[in-house]
Amino acid sequence: MALGAGEVTMLELADAYTQLSRQGERVATNPILEIRSSDGSILYEKEVVTEVSVITPGAASLIREILSNTANMPSSWVSMFSIRGLKLAAKS
Repeated sequence: MALGAGEVTMLELADAYTQLSRQGERVATNPILEIRSSDGSILYEKEVVTEVSVITPGAASLIREILSNTANMPSSWVSMFSIRGLKLAAKS
């Protein structure tokens, strides 16, 4: 199946890319870190929940390597996706 051809939510897509960056480790995607009341007390705090992996660490590493290789990117992207000290991956 071509990327982008299936109907998935943005959270499902974020979950898939998170597994690539975490060496195949699957963590439940929850964008809300905490909720505080008007007096500053914490009403809700995010718990990190690790789930069953669906990709091996080796496969995640290979995909990340392919997506971060500047030879695979359009030449105009190389300067946009270059931050000294960080290795970034991009998908068109």
